[in-house]
Amino acid sequence: MIVVGFLGAAGDPGKLALEIARRAAGTGARVEMVGVATPDPAGDARLLELAAVGIGHATVVRSAANGLESADLDLALRYLPEVRAIVLVAPDSSLIAPAAAASGWSGAGLVIIATGSDGSAAASAEPRVIDAAPQAILLDPPRIDRDGTFAGLVAALATRLDAGDDPTTAWQSTVSALAVDPVSR
Repeated sequence: MIVVGFLGAAGDPGKLALEIARRAAGTGARVEMVGVATPDPAGDARLLELAAVGIGHATVVRSAANGLESADLDLALRYLPEVRAIVLVAPDSSLIAPAAAASGWSGAGLVIIATGSDGSAAASAEPRVIDAAPQAILLDPPRIDRDGTFAGLVAALATRLDAGDDPTTAWQSTVSALAVDPVSR
């Protein structure tokens, strides 16, 4: 199972998370969303949208809050023990530790999509390691991705992790399958 989590219910990170989940579900993988949906018609529409494309949402919190709390993510990941891949989109720093812990005890691959606090890409030319999750694959989204290529790349990576590939093999297979040339300095 692939779990896709995002900070809030709307905005660019929520759209990216939904597109990653939609593309992963399109491969036949079981996908669950973890996030926040407002308790209003907009939140209802979001949950119906998830259900319509085969994405589970048992762990989506119905709240007016603007983001997921670490305790909610921890509970969700314990509720979904068969998770093999965790994808966090624009996580608040407090969400990384519970995701890393769940990744450790479940053996799930962890992918973190980093963005700035304003939702813009957190541009970085150098690979980085997050101290709380050194085993995570950290990706910076492109500033513009009109055709959803980045979401497809992340979905393909998550699908390989879900199939049991270790993070290094999953990354190499994903890049090779998409004919992406590695960039070196």
